[in-house]
Amino acid sequence: MNLQSSVTSESARPCVLVVDDDPDTRWMTAQALRRDCDVVGSASLAEALARARERRPATILVDLQLGAESGWDLVRSLQADRALSVVPIVILSGNTSRTVPSDLQPCAAYLRKPCRMSELRQVVAGLCGSS
Repeated sequence: MNLQSSVTSESARPCVLVVDDDPDTRWMTAQALRRDCDVVGSASLAEALARARERRPATILVDLQLGAESGWDLVRSLQADRALSVVPIVILSGNTSRTVPSDLQPCAAYLRKPCRMSELRQVVAGLCGSS
């Protein structure tokens, strides 16, 4: 499923960027959030940065294992970008460690996969300022 195809740039709804190399996880996450948010999916660090710069999402969900890439590298790039450094980042990963590399700021939230979709919706709603 192409998550970006259903998103309009003029929407008043918050945009959430879901960064995960697993297409099923991106799809399930989009299904959980689509009632309240526009959801854009990305499978790689480069694609995620491009989409974040293009859309300026309200929240970014990041898996820590993006194939050969590290989600922490994406977090570094987002935090180093002046325009994107204010966007809340939620780590949504099967990685059990919450140890944040010392050169990074803490993220807004850490959810372990698999997580309850109700918990994910609650976290995202709080970060996007919706109920």
